Amino acid sequence: MGLTTTVVGSYPKPPDEGKPFVVRKTLHAIERGDATADDLRAAQDDLVSAIIGEQEAAGIDIVTDGQARWDDILTPFASNIAGFEIGPLLRLFDNNVYYRRPVCTGAVEWRGPSSVEAFNYASSVATRPVKAVIPGPITFARLSLDEHYYDHGRFVYAIAEVLAQEAAELEAAGARYIQIDEPALLGAPEDLALATNAVEAIASGLAEAHVLVATYFGDAKRLGTELFRLPAQGFGLDFAAGPENVELLPDVPQGTTIQAGVLDARNTRLEDPAEVASLVERLLEHVAPENLWLSPSAGLEFLPREKARAKLQRLADIAKEVG
Repeated sequence: MGLTTTVVGSYPKPPDEGKPFVVRKTLHAIERGDATADDLRAAQDDLVSAIIGEQEAAGIDIVTDGQARWDDILTPFASNIAGFEIGPLLRLFDNNVYYRRPVCTGAVEWRGPSSVEAFNYASSVATRPVKAVIPGPITFARLSLDEHYYDHGRFVYAIAEVLAQEAAELEAAGARYIQIDEPALLGAPEDLALATNAVEAIASGLAEAHVLVATYFGDAKRLGTELFRLPAQGFGLDFAAGPENVELLPDVPQGTTIQAGVLDARNTRLEDPAEVASLVERLLEHVAPENLWLSPSAGLEFLPREKARAKLQRLADIAKEVG
């Protein structure tokens, strides 16, 4: 038995070089009037099946659907929540990928689940547990433009209430693991108390799901050990962009899951197994093996498909060896 392995969320959509990108071709066909929404759904189903198959073939224990139906982390939710319009393309943090900025123009209200149908399909084709991923209230608010509340706290809580309903629907659909993505929190330590209450709004409505708050794209030293007071069973830390995160581990509460991003999801270079194994051994000095999940540092959408597969295979091999 090795250590548990997982992925953070996204996975490359384009296939290996030379193979047809069916989803993109289908989108172009829809623009010409030569395909339908059902054709797109079928193409996306095939893509999700392939992505999950690649994760499982590499030996990943807890998979995701690769966010294969998503244009970015926010649009699938903002486009389905009352009070939001979809705005212009902006760079996502310091990456060479973009997202459409949600613009809040009215009261934020629930209009039904945004990700449950996708989760259900992923669960139907996976042989291993599927982790559901939702954007965190702080990240959602900070990546959006508020033209209605004009109050950051009220805006965050309104988003949290809707995400709480989303999480409850995901748990009802069978999600054992729900990841709340909060990369924006790393640059906004002043939001930590707000994040605590917002995550509580989400987690309090769940019965048994394992809630994990994921940070990435940097270190959490500005948050300090206060991060671990958020009402979650686990936390994701990026040890590629934030090697100083190791310093936080002595204060991790006993029994808390640490999802450790030990492979760089934004660099095609394949890490030296010995170097990563050494890092994992350091982590195990503070985190019990049953509570340590190994993962890439962030979503793998920044890499070519073949590089993503290679990263996951290396991750699984290291988890087995060290475990």
